[in-house]
Amino acid sequence: MEQAIPGIIETVTREAPFELLLVFAFILLFSLLFRRLGQPAVMGCFVGGFALHLLSTFTGIDFTAQLRLEPQTIFLLIGILIFNEGLAVEMDFLVKNREEIAGLAIVGTFVGVAVCGALLRAVFGMEWVVAIIVGAMLIPTDAGAVLAVLSKFGVGERWRSMIAGESIFNDPISLIIFSLAVGVWQGEPPDWTAAILSTVLGSCALGVVLGYLFYRIYRLLNDPVSELILSGMLFTAAFFVAEHLHMSGFLSVAVASIFVGNKKGLCMDEETVVTLDRFWEALAIGIEGYLFLMIGAAIPLESLVHHAGIGLAAIAVVTLARSVTVHSLLWSLDRVFRQDIPWRWRVIVDLGGLHVGVTMAILLNLPENLPGLEQIRVMGYYVITWSVLGMPLIFGQILKRIQLVAGDAELS
Repeated sequence: MEQAIPGIIETVTREAPFELLLVFAFILLFSLLFRRLGQPAVMGCFVGGFALHLLSTFTGIDFTAQLRLEPQTIFLLIGILIFNEGLAVEMDFLVKNREEIAGLAIVGTFVGVAVCGALLRAVFGMEWVVAIIVGAMLIPTDAGAVLAVLSKFGVGERWRSMIAGESIFNDPISLIIFSLAVGVWQGEPPDWTAAILSTVLGSCALGVVLGYLFYRIYRLLNDPVSELILSGMLFTAAFFVAEHLHMSGFLSVAVASIFVGNKKGLCMDEETVVTLDRFWEALAIGIEGYLFLMIGAAIPLESLVHHAGIGLAAIAVVTLARSVTVHSLLWSLDRVFRQDIPWRWRVIVDLGGLHVGVTMAILLNLPENLPGLEQIRVMGYYVITWSVLGMPLIFGQILKRIQLVAGDAELS
């Protein structure tokens, strides 16, 4: 009977519903624990995913065998994360900080990927196209974890919106760079200028059109359930119509969600707005937990230990590339537009650029014939771990060290 028990467990765990239940149980348990400890839920998602991966490793039972998803589906999940971020972005601050956000999200992403690629080539000897692919994986930022810390310490809305605005737009730009670089690697070199301009402009225009159309539909409704369903329809339309037209579904989703997110108070009652935000936030937490688990399952623990030096070096490379990009761009914008960006705030924007969502998606979809694939995945995992667990824990201490208090945080 004792010998039969492991076999019974393994048989049950091959069923997708059980695996899904177990994954959500770990995500719920650890995200709740970390929220109770005053830490961002994303930290709990990461630790929960890692704990389940450890359980799989030591028991020899694959708890996620039936939960593997196709690359297209994983990118769809990233689209949902971007949609959730867009609903919370304040248009007023986006417009007020348009020069900084556009500089960081568009110019900064290209510069950051180039600088990161150059450093990767110098440190690890990568080919240029491989270095750009890896740079596009490591550079995009995710504001989720750090925004909670900034709010906790009373940092002003201007600076939080700058970080959030950069994050939501640099994700699609990084994915565009990644797709184009992979095309070059696979022997299908595109016309970079034409591809980028048509994709960016077309996707933004589509997002505005769909956002306005759905806003008008919202004005005709007065039913919370229908309005919640309509938000799902908006995401679906923005993502799949853009992809069908060979544009960026991520950029279209970002623009459409920002448009509707800033109009929701005009066409929904307060209770519906809260329900809408909570629904997409809960969905985003579940997706992040799943992705954390998948990247853990994709990288053996022995690889994480064996290539620890490579992982730590990747953290240093990304940190340096981020610092060079942010400080040079914000210094230039300050000189050109007289934006009054003190050096301490440049430090906050620099350190606030954590690398999580899109980095996970690209890590799970790297070309199988990429040289040094195992080491590249380890690089991504270490950078994600530092972004989720390391930086948020020390961020508050950095704020105190450079003497950014609540009153000072409201500088504009």
